[in-house]
Amino acid sequence: MARLEWFFDVICPHTFLAASRIETLARATGHELLLRPVSLASLYQRQRLPSQPEQQWPENKRTLFRMDTHRQAELAGLRLRGPLQRPVTESALAQQLLAGAPGDARAPLMHALLSAAWERGKPLDDEGLLQRLADDHGVDPALAYAEKSLAALEDNTEEAAARGVFGVPTVMLGDDLWWGADRLPLVAAALGGAPPAQTSYPDGHRRRLEVFHDFSSPFSYLACTQVERIAAEHGAELIWRPMLLGALFKSIGTPMIPLQAMSTNRQAWGVRDMQLWAREWGVPFHFTSHFPLNTVLALRVSAVAPELIQPLYRAAWAEDRDLGDQSTVSAIIRDNGLDPAEVLDRATADDNKAVIKENTARAEALGACGAPTLVVDNRLVFWGQDRLDMVAHALDGWVPEIDAPRDT
Repeated sequence: MARLEWFFDVICPHTFLAASRIETLARATGHELLLRPVSLASLYQRQRLPSQPEQQWPENKRTLFRMDTHRQAELAGLRLRGPLQRPVTESALAQQLLAGAPGDARAPLMHALLSAAWERGKPLDDEGLLQRLADDHGVDPALAYAEKSLAALEDNTEEAAARGVFGVPTVMLGDDLWWGADRLPLVAAALGGAPPAQTSYPDGHRRRLEVFHDFSSPFSYLACTQVERIAAEHGAELIWRPMLLGALFKSIGTPMIPLQAMSTNRQAWGVRDMQLWAREWGVPFHFTSHFPLNTVLALRVSAVAPELIQPLYRAAWAEDRDLGDQSTVSAIIRDNGLDPAEVLDRATADDNKAVIKENTARAEALGACGAPTLVVDNRLVFWGQDRLDMVAHALDGWVPEIDAPRDT
């Protein structure tokens, strides 16, 4: 029987979102599941990250993270209580207890700790809570303080980092790695499991989908291979909003090239994740040799000739062509049956330049922190190619509870 390894820390709400589903997936696909408790605090230290990295994020990103986590919970049939952002050191004793627990007691104890933290909002550094839960599951509470438990946790963490793990929850099958509760559908596809059932919320209303994008982002490319199909399937009006991603990053206080600010393991996963999504959707992908791309001209061109959006994306992220080169952009225009001189004349007009700036400012005002940012009916804001499932639900009428109007 092939073995799945699940590296986790109960301090992460996404561990809670994924815990039951990874067990179900392992059983359904005939895989042994090995639970590997690790110290997220130690993983962060190895990457020179603070104990709460999200505190250094811009406000837009913190807000989207909070809302997205609640949306994921809702779609999984779960409800979160208590603060989502906790010091990762809070779970130190809990993780040592799990690392020292006998194998047959580890899963039930893990679920009990996750329920206490994320369904009831209890602090994980409450030693009385740990003792009660350990007693309830036939585990010696003293294991939380035992040297052998600490050593087991440290060994798991060291091995995880050496194999490419940088965060939790992480699934590994041999050398293949998937990070995050939201990647379980990709894990299922790799294991030959059935895709998750899709809940539909159609209400008969036509909605508007705005796509704030920049050709400089490979994630924008991946999303834009799918958004036309999704809009058509859900009867939505599709509106392209080219924006200057660098200007957005500068304004909200994000590193200008986020990928380069990440740890080595995180960078490696980012590139592999792009490849996984391209494979999932059956689209070509080649990480450009011209990174970071200068896309100002391409964005201006796309604003006056939206029919060139897909050819420009393919040129950048499938054909490795440099969109910062005007002759390349002109050739793409010509190859698609348009007059380069006429298109470039309109693209470089002052009023068109203003459109790009206005789109960028509006994206920030809506809460954007990256590209692609997908907005349904000027209200529901989603970030990333990996949230197109949520976008599809929203186009059918789903309004997440976290986004629902509150009575005053």
